[in-house]
Amino acid sequence: MSTTTTQQNTVYIVDANFFINFHKWIPQSSFPAFWAQLEQALKDGKWVLLDVVVNEVRGEPALKRWCILQKQNGLVTEITDTDKIAGAAINNKYEMVDQASGKSEVDTYIIAHAKANGYGIASDEKQRKTIADLYKIPDVCGKLGIISRRKPTAFFTEVGIMLS
Repeated sequence: MSTTTTQQNTVYIVDANFFINFHKWIPQSSFPAFWAQLEQALKDGKWVLLDVVVNEVRGEPALKRWCILQKQNGLVTEITDTDKIAGAAINNKYEMVDQASGKSEVDTYIIAHAKANGYGIASDEKQRKTIADLYKIPDVCGKLGIISRRKPTAFFTEVGIMLS
């Protein structure tokens, strides 16, 4: 996929929190048409589902099954060793990973993969509140010039998902 610079044509990596919220607010059992559109947009390359995001889906059996199906269909992208190395470099410059728990390590990989491929990121994270807090996805996206989306409706519009 080519590098994108305009929001309208931006391919997005979806963070686990954003993705899990889809499932909570738009359950597959009640809204199968939405999930069919989401899958089609994934097939069309309008958004990216990373393996590290799939691995963060726990406690949501129906969503986990959907993710497994996407993986079986070859629609889950694996992060590379290069992404991991770049993620560590990002964390060295903008500390994101909680050293005690390892929490947010995946976020550095998402950002590294987005930066390397010219993608945007859709995440429910808010910016850090104080200068002493760890950096969050929107903070680092701003620093690195990566488009980020927090509002699902903006993401849906940009990848062509109709909610009505």
